[in-house]
Amino acid sequence: MKISSFVCVVAVVVASTFASRAQAIQRVRVDITSNAPDGGVALTPVWVGFHDGSFDSYNGGLTSQVGLERLAEDGDNSVISADFLGGYTYIDNSSGSAVSARVLSSQSGSERVDGEVASTTGAPPIQPGETATSFFDIDTSGINRYFSYASMVLPSNDFYVANGNPFAHDLSSLYDGEGSVTFSIGLPGTVNDAGTEVESYVTSAANGLFGLAGGQSGPNQGADENGVNANVLGPDPLSALNFIEGTPATFDFNDSSLYPNGIATITITAVPEPSSIALGVLGLVGIGMISRRGRG
Repeated sequence: MKISSFVCVVAVVVASTFASRAQAIQRVRVDITSNAPDGGVALTPVWVGFHDGSFDSYNGGLTSQVGLERLAEDGDNSVISADFLGGYTYIDNSSGSAVSARVLSSQSGSERVDGEVASTTGAPPIQPGETATSFFDIDTSGINRYFSYASMVLPSNDFYVANGNPFAHDLSSLYDGEGSVTFSIGLPGTVNDAGTEVESYVTSAANGLFGLAGGQSGPNQGADENGVNANVLGPDPLSALNFIEGTPATFDFNDSSLYPNGIATITITAVPEPSSIALGVLGLVGIGMISRRGRG
């Protein structure tokens, strides 16, 4: 075989290998940037999941499942992650009949991808002005097309942010390895109360992060509220909690002058395939073959 023909064959093989991988797997970067003012609220490490639209984390007016309860009360993502990767959904409206909670979904857990995005510069919560980043490899066949997130708002006892609509964030526009999807979370009037713990500042997690008294010494310490998911509304959303006198006004995440862009912004960006590597391989092969021919 002539050298030029051999190099062409190698080029086709390498190019097709990279093309097939690009069609199957896309790396994405998830950036979560806090929009809170100085001294404002923080977010516990944000749980994120990629699925085919079959995972619904909550519906307003319905009770929270255990995974969401642990996340909203303690910032503990382990249960929701285990359920997600176990193929469950928390709210099933697919049949059009009465809603079922925590049931097996139409998608197997092995097809899903999840993880968390946390601070790497200090305590795990994402604090005002901070950006946290994680990378994920998603399947571009459609099984990881939709993005879900959930995180506890600090300080609180069971306030959280999440997308209740599993189809809200479509990532199919990133499949060609370009572009990004950006949206705000925790906009005024959209933070939720899980309804799982009686409103008491004493059971608020991570008070030490804010230099405040009280707080938990262990998980799930507050009294059960036996309530339902509902928006935290009103001009002073934290007034229901037993806050100490002089609680900073910057905790008021429903104040649009303080949080005009919500508590945080999520940006999901496609990471291009390293096509330059393929070109480098071809160059080395070509040089090697030419060198061998010269010695012959």
